[in-house]
Order: sequence, then C-alpha cells, then structure tokens
Amino acid sequence: MDILQLVDRLESLLNRSRRLPLSSSVVINEEEFLEIIDQLRIAVPEEIKAARRMQQERARIVSEAQEEADRITEEARRRISLMIDDHELAQAARARSEQIVRQAEQQAAALRQGADEYAAQVLRQLDQHLTNVQRVVRNGLASVSANEDGQTGTRT
Repeated sequence: MDILQLVDRLESLLNRSRRLPLSSSVVINEEEFLEIIDQLRIAVPEEIKAARRMQQERARIVSEAQEEADRITEEARRRISLMIDDHELAQAARARSEQIVRQAEQQAAALRQGADEYAAQVLRQLDQHLTNVQRVVRNGLASVSANEDGQTGTRT
C-alpha cells in the first residue's frame, strides 16, 4: 500500500474518532491505529527502496548519457583534428604546387634565354662565315675579272 494512502487512513481515523468534552483530545481505536502504523512500517522501507532504485536508475542513466556525450565530444574532436590536418595538408600541397610551377616557369625562361643566346651565337657565326664566303667570292670575281682584262688587252 502507498504511504500517502496510509496517511490518509490515519487522518480519516482521527476524523472519525470521538472528541473528549472540554478538551482537544480524541479517543482513537487503538487496534485500527496500530494496524495502520504496522502497515506504515512495512510501506516506508518499500518506498525508500523504490526511491533508492529510482535514484540508482537515474544515476545510471545520467552516467550513460555522460559517457555518450564524452564519446560524441571525443569523436567530434577527432574529426575536427582530421579536418584541420586535411586542410593543412591541402595548404601544404597547394604551396608546394605553386613552388613547382614557379620553378618550372623560371627554368622555362632560362631555357628560352639560353636558346635565344645559342641562336644568336649560331647566327653570328653564320654571318661571319657568310662574310668570309662573300669576301672569297668577291676576291675570286675580282681575280677572274683581272685575268679577263689582262687577256683582252693582249689580243688586240
């Protein structure tokens, strides 16, 4: 039986009891009163046990909820850490790729400059060679021309 019901029964017993004239005292049925007290003695420990069980259950639920919250928090921290690592790796990869592109552009510019210098050197050598060939050709023409003049003068 519930404690509150037993308290209600005690109150009902008190209200049904006879009042003594000219006093605030009442005559209560002792047997019924003791029976309710015995039931209270039985009910109170049961209520306390039930309250303890509820308190233990509540503590267990709170503990499980805290463990779950801790697990979720740790998982979130781990994911954030991975995301930060991924972000840092991406930034490092981006920086490295930009460095490689800069180096490739510098090497390409150096190769172009080297190719231009080589082409200019070859063209200068060709110009000098052509100048020498042209001189030889002119000297040859001048020599042939001089021989022709000398031969035509002796025939007439």
